[in-house]
Amino acid sequence: MKRILLDAFAVVAILVAGCFICYNATLYTAGAAQEGYLALTNATVLEGEDLEPINRAEVLIKDGTIIEVGEEGKIDIPPGAKVLDLTSYTLMPGLIDMHVHLGPQTYKANEEPGILEMPKLVFDWVRFYPDTRRAFLENGVTTVRDLGNEHGWIMELRRHLRDGSLEGPRLFAAGPIFTTPGGHPVATFGVDPASDSVRLPSTTEEARRAVKELASGEDRADLIKVVQERGGPGRDLEPIAPEVLDAIVTEAHEQGLAVTAHWGTLEDLEDVLAAGVDGLEHVEARAVLDGWPEDVLDRLVEQNVPITPTLSVTDAVLPPQISSQLRLRVGELYAAGGWIVVGSDAPINGVPFGAGVHRELELLVDCGLTPQEALRAATIEAARALRTDSIGAIEPGRAADLLVVDGDPLQDIKDAQNVVMLFRDGRRVVDCQSRGQ
Repeated sequence: MKRILLDAFAVVAILVAGCFICYNATLYTAGAAQEGYLALTNATVLEGEDLEPINRAEVLIKDGTIIEVGEEGKIDIPPGAKVLDLTSYTLMPGLIDMHVHLGPQTYKANEEPGILEMPKLVFDWVRFYPDTRRAFLENGVTTVRDLGNEHGWIMELRRHLRDGSLEGPRLFAAGPIFTTPGGHPVATFGVDPASDSVRLPSTTEEARRAVKELASGEDRADLIKVVQERGGPGRDLEPIAPEVLDAIVTEAHEQGLAVTAHWGTLEDLEDVLAAGVDGLEHVEARAVLDGWPEDVLDRLVEQNVPITPTLSVTDAVLPPQISSQLRLRVGELYAAGGWIVVGSDAPINGVPFGAGVHRELELLVDCGLTPQEALRAATIEAARALRTDSIGAIEPGRAADLLVVDGDPLQDIKDAQNVVMLFRDGRRVVDCQSRGQ
């Protein structure tokens, strides 16, 4: 009997050790920080906030930060600097995805995973989805904004990304979504109302208390997300009461947090604009398919609220003629002076992590934006919406989050997909050349 127990213990120990080794080997950990000087030379650099091209330019980086940008020969490259020749390539800021929900690519609303899928999902969850993090970087995305997730889990991932223990894009996170028991995503995607991924305040006091909790401690949220959604034909949803919505926004502003809003109908849009939100998610077909009311369009421009259209996620499911009309509405908004930023809403409706940003860029060009304007929406304009001046442009003082592509994305937006290299804080995290691609 004793021998049997010892053998059983040995088998268990081997299994645990094997799992531990596999866990550590597949975490997708970050490499060493970039130290000293790194000079990127001979590239066409899309410089500054306007992404103006400089041919045969040089970018000097030190300890992960851009310290100088200039034409060939105009920069003194220090002795001992590492020099990387990028002849024939374009160097641009890393891309920013302003609307994601980090998790498995195979996410399906209202569907429980099968018993055979569960072990992999759990294993990926405890490893913070390494394939998802890698997909962003391999597609040139150096920053993402998560707009709805379990608070404790997403903040732990943010800590790992910030301290350099895990590899992946920069992460700005809202944590849980503010909604109602009969609202989205509880009544639509089947999210557990008791879970850490939603907050359901029913009074102004509960609303303020919930915001204060999210604004405190090392797990302080980067922003607050609210859902104001009345639903549509055949599906009524419960919106947040006006006084509760006002309390959420007011308290968030008092705590120094921006608020972005998912909206569905024109009435919902009017609610969140009246409450003073700082951002809008989606452009809803059921609200503006046949055109923007002039007063609403004027108000969007006057309040200068950044809007993330997430065209990719609607394009994936809407009939082509409706998608085409929706792109006309986005084009009208931009032409009127609206503030557009890029967000994919991956993985909703199967939109892929990382690659979804490129689809969004293509759709914005279809809306009438030039490739340069679309790229600005995924770089400097997104950074402004994040309220940070540390990313989003190639200029001194900003982080060296840099994307090297083959081609000219100012002429053909699809060239932004031709990723050759990617730098995150000056650290080369993707190198397709070394893989023979």
